[in-house]
Amino acid sequence: MDKKNKKSKLKSVLNPLNLSGKAFVYVYALILIIPLTFAIITAFKTRAELTLNPIGFPESFSFDNFVTAWIDGDLLNATKNSVIITGVSLLIQTATIIFATFHLDCIRDTKIGTFMYMLLISSMFIPSVCAVTGLALRRRLGLYNNLIGEIICGSTLSAFGVFIVSGAVRSLPKEMREAAQMDGAGDFYYMAKIMTPLVKPAITTVALLNFTSKWNDSLGAILTLRDEKLWTIPMSLLLNFKGQYSVRHEIMFAGLIMTSIPLIIAYCVCQKHFVAALTGSVKG
Repeated sequence: MDKKNKKSKLKSVLNPLNLSGKAFVYVYALILIIPLTFAIITAFKTRAELTLNPIGFPESFSFDNFVTAWIDGDLLNATKNSVIITGVSLLIQTATIIFATFHLDCIRDTKIGTFMYMLLISSMFIPSVCAVTGLALRRRLGLYNNLIGEIICGSTLSAFGVFIVSGAVRSLPKEMREAAQMDGAGDFYYMAKIMTPLVKPAITTVALLNFTSKWNDSLGAILTLRDEKLWTIPMSLLLNFKGQYSVRHEIMFAGLIMTSIPLIIAYCVCQKHFVAALTGSVKG
């Protein structure tokens, strides 16, 4: 039996499909690691070292670029703005996704429910050129060049988020809700205390992806935030260290590394829920 098990394991290891899958993962990881390593090395170089030896290691690892990025880039104020915009808009958006998913699930067996779901999902394919209309509307509503406007516009319902969470909610048995109603649970209690904990991995995954998108958003902020005191982290790094004829790459990379720490922490904390959502689990 042991020989048969060893042979079966050896066949599974030497399976061409298995080998090609592992090779793809290793190559993809290498593609990601190389630019990350280059960015980290560049962050510790002086401007002269970057010019003379752009690929090699620095002569000494100094944190001067990090200090310069933090002070000259006004990253303290930029971090405050990014935290306010990302944090508040993410909380509101996640709540709207949960509410929308719950109500769509209530009417999912009706024609109007199917129509509303398809209408919402189709909004994911609206071309980005429509953002020009949204920008003009923000000017008229007084939501231009202020944090409140960024929060309100960043809190809009995410069709992609509803699509992901709805997939998890639809996997819940209908008998669960009927049993909760028989026990006297109202709609809000069922949504908050029963449905939401069961689809926590999907909600966490959507919140994590939206957090990454909002934290790294540069185009939207550049188009709508003109006051330097309202700049977010991507804007401060891009506009403070990029001149007309040169770019301070070493300082910019140092700032990027510092401001990436919250994203790394978020992914480490939410890793369990992220993997559970990818594997189709609905357990909290």
